[in-house]
Amino acid sequence: MRKLLPLTLICSGIALAGCSTQPELQNQITPEMRAAAYPQLLPLDQALSPLPSPQSENERLQKHLDARGNTLQRRAERLRRQPI
Repeated sequence: MRKLLPLTLICSGIALAGCSTQPELQNQITPEMRAAAYPQLLPLDQALSPLPSPQSENERLQKHLDARGNTLQRRAERLRRQPI
């Protein structure tokens, strides 16, 4: 009997939480919003910006990685030259 009491309380709490009142969503929409025209739908090709070509993206990434590699190489050289 004592082991069932916590389980009963938990189940009762969950059941009561499901009976809570919901916010008044219908009153949040103004009459102007209800009367507004439905927005025009665009084809996906027009709505999305075009993606860069893989070649140009590859070149941009390669330049970035080369610059980062050169920076790291210079930093490594400076660290090697420092006395310990």
